Amino acid sequence: MRRKIPTGSVYQSSYKDRDGKRRKSKTFFLKYYVNGKPVRESTGTEIRSEAVTMLRQKLAKVARYSEYSEQTDRVLVDQLLDLIVEDYEFNKRASTYDMKLRVNRHLRPYFGHKRAQDVTTTVLKKYTSERSRAAEPATVNKELSYLRRAFRLGLQHEPPLVERVPYFRMHRLDNARTGLVEHDQYRTLRDSLPSYCRIALVIGYHTGARKGEINKIRTENINLKAKRIELPGRTTKNGSPRYLPIYGDMHAELDMSMSLADPKCPFLVQDKGKRVMDWEKSWETACVLAKIDDSLLFHDLRRTALTNMIEAGFSEKEAMEISGHKTRAVFDRYHIVSQRRLNQLSERMDAHMRQKEEESKLMGKDNGQRQNAKIQ
Repeated sequence: MRRKIPTGSVYQSSYKDRDGKRRKSKTFFLKYYVNGKPVRESTGTEIRSEAVTMLRQKLAKVARYSEYSEQTDRVLVDQLLDLIVEDYEFNKRASTYDMKLRVNRHLRPYFGHKRAQDVTTTVLKKYTSERSRAAEPATVNKELSYLRRAFRLGLQHEPPLVERVPYFRMHRLDNARTGLVEHDQYRTLRDSLPSYCRIALVIGYHTGARKGEINKIRTENINLKAKRIELPGRTTKNGSPRYLPIYGDMHAELDMSMSLADPKCPFLVQDKGKRVMDWEKSWETACVLAKIDDSLLFHDLRRTALTNMIEAGFSEKEAMEISGHKTRAVFDRYHIVSQRRLNQLSERMDAHMRQKEEESKLMGKDNGQRQNAKIQ
């Protein structure tokens, strides 16, 4: 009599041979249930104890799958959003405040009460459509990227909180900024800004460093003799340490800022001994006083610095090492060919084409002379 195991069994299948006699197979088979449906499969072994061990492993796997399915059925999107908040805070991301603002104002009210498994492409399309009536496409994309990150964290969680990550369809954007800060604008802004913002402008204009990176520069990391500023990995966006070269106005401006800095405050960008975290208002005021377009952003200095480096003869690799760009695609988006550079290239092409035209005329004259010589 076969030995029975709860929710499953080990047995030898029976069959008829050529003589019509019923026989049992030498190998053992398994029978167990998944979601109420029977599953039968061969063990490939003739030893019953090995077959029993295989059945127990199968049943344990089925039990884990059932528990996992029950757990994912109850997970709400609100729990997944908690994961992304925890992830940003743990990694001390600079955009944590902005992320929390978007999540709490828009994502939680719309998705928070929904079960994660109910968030399908159709639901996401509906949100995109409704949200796009009040927000720009880039804003909607940003919010969706946070939600997608939350789902991915849920999938990586142990045990997993979701079975899959739905497809997120994003808006196609064609709003990349192309503005550059001309040198005369730079000089006007420099002379209109307070000292703490002035040094930030000088560094950004010459090196293309990000605003957050400039904000974290410590005076101890500035070496005027070696003409470089050290950016430790913990202060850069991508976590890779690098150096910023000191040239142009930077040396004199850094020397002046460091001499005026309060030694009790370790940061370069400071005002009356206190670290300055933001200078947007000072920037906007200076733009108004200098009669510069109010749409000009501090981040435009990054694009300007890259363009100046390429025009000065830097290789693309050298410019990327200074600015901290990791991918060529993003670098190409930031590198703008200025009108001055276009005019220079046009003049060079014009001279090249004139030379080709003259060479063509000379070749035509030579061919004509040879043809006349043949006729004579």
